[in-house]
Amino acid sequence: MQPTEIARSLSAQWPCRDVQTRQLACLLHPHLPSPPTLVVHGVSATCKSTIISGVLSALETPHAIVRSSECITGRHLLTKILWNTLEAFGQKDEWEKFGKGRCEHVSTLAVLLEECLAARPVEKRGKFVLVLDEIDRQREASPTLLSALARLGELIPSLCVVLVLSSTPRPLFLQNAAVPHISFPPYTRKEAIEILMSSPIPNIEGVPTETISRIYPHFVATIYDTLVGPTAGSIPSFRSICDRLWPQFIAPLVQGETPPGGNTEWDFARLLVKNRQLFRHQGESALVHRIVPETSYTPTERFRKPLAPTAAPSALPSLPYFSTLILTSAYVASHTPQRLDTIFFSKFSSSSLSARNKRAHHRRRLKVLSQAQAEERQQAANNDPSTPNKKGKRVKTRITKSTLSSAFATSSATTSAIGGAGGITGPSTILTARPFPLERLLAIYHAIDPNPPANPIRTGAVADQIYAELATLRRLRLVVPASGHHNGLASTTSGNTSADAGEKWCVNVSGDWIGELAKGIGVEVGEWLAGGLD
Repeated sequence: MQPTEIARSLSAQWPCRDVQTRQLACLLHPHLPSPPTLVVHGVSATCKSTIISGVLSALETPHAIVRSSECITGRHLLTKILWNTLEAFGQKDEWEKFGKGRCEHVSTLAVLLEECLAARPVEKRGKFVLVLDEIDRQREASPTLLSALARLGELIPSLCVVLVLSSTPRPLFLQNAAVPHISFPPYTRKEAIEILMSSPIPNIEGVPTETISRIYPHFVATIYDTLVGPTAGSIPSFRSICDRLWPQFIAPLVQGETPPGGNTEWDFARLLVKNRQLFRHQGESALVHRIVPETSYTPTERFRKPLAPTAAPSALPSLPYFSTLILTSAYVASHTPQRLDTIFFSKFSSSSLSARNKRAHHRRRLKVLSQAQAEERQQAANNDPSTPNKKGKRVKTRITKSTLSSAFATSSATTSAIGGAGGITGPSTILTARPFPLERLLAIYHAIDPNPPANPIRTGAVADQIYAELATLRRLRLVVPASGHHNGLASTTSGNTSADAGEKWCVNVSGDWIGELAKGIGVEVGEWLAGGLD
């Protein structure tokens, strides 16, 4: 298939990108030579990733697309590149042959990728395209990461690396002047309106099609001039605003209102005067980004009066099952001391009691120690050791090993949870959320999973999926790195140094919400905290 034919076929789906489509089709064609590195840059929502994926699918070129926004560390990015390459070649079940699925450095990645390409059958050997989407926004990336990834195509002859950037690159940012660049400029006013008008016009029951086709183009142009253009909005936001305001804009026709001025027919000018407040209030609120989307209605349901009062929705948003389990594991990891992991989460600890009995026994022991320490403090307050007694001698306080262990257990197990009143409180939770490494999060995830796999040996690894979900939770500020968790619901006071900032994380939510979310998936958070149920 020729590049011109590909550009013509893709223009119907994604218009106003003919030049970029032809350039990508020529550079990524499986039977034409390709540069070792290709840079595609442009602002957000300019159809970069969609066009690249469409061109590679139309050319049937073997490729792998890695989204850097789903990777939380540089090591995670390299591992994801390896796994996506194995999946593209159908070698995911043979991951043990290629570094056991782990990659710590770019030099190791180059060796493993060359082994993957060499392991392909002879009839499938050819060009392979590796697309790194939003690579300039990679978290915790070293200054030489982009330059090192750009050299992969030079080390491996059959590999072409495509770097997708969300900003205009600076000159010689790859220390190489021979890298071709393809620019995706923002859509102009004419292009944006043309893209939106290429979609089918939404029909509303009770309004003639001729009237809608006459009013809708003027409505789209007005939306762009008043809301989208001044705010530098993207095509998806442009389409969502039009879909939201169009049923309300055409409401006088649906409800059968009489046009003003003694006219018998509504036109765009009269509808615009009638709905002049719509663009000020509803239009500005449509530009606000929300984590939880609002309830959508059909055009005819917007004007129906509710027959009966409906129940008020929950004040707290909910998360999917997988995200809820990961967030619960992060909360347990932050609020359970690491020294208790063997008692709480290990299935092979040396004891005749079950895991549940061991946790209950340990919580009762912590409760007794806490009460004993409180009594000692009360007695010390009554008899101040700094005050001399009747005989003129000072009473000395003996510091023993049992006293230190009791004090540490009390300080870490008798404070209340984040948020004070309500939620998970009592002697089991910890006031400060402690930082935890990712390896500990994975271990606790497998320990508290209410639906473990029947045969874990034959089940694929879920570490990559957990990392992607953890990246989403970080964007929502539910889980944050330990270095940036100074001001929030909790603070890290131990183990928070610059050396472990990239490896340790901390939860950033209160215990009451976590408790409600965890109950929805069948996990009782109090069972996994020291003293949570007693």
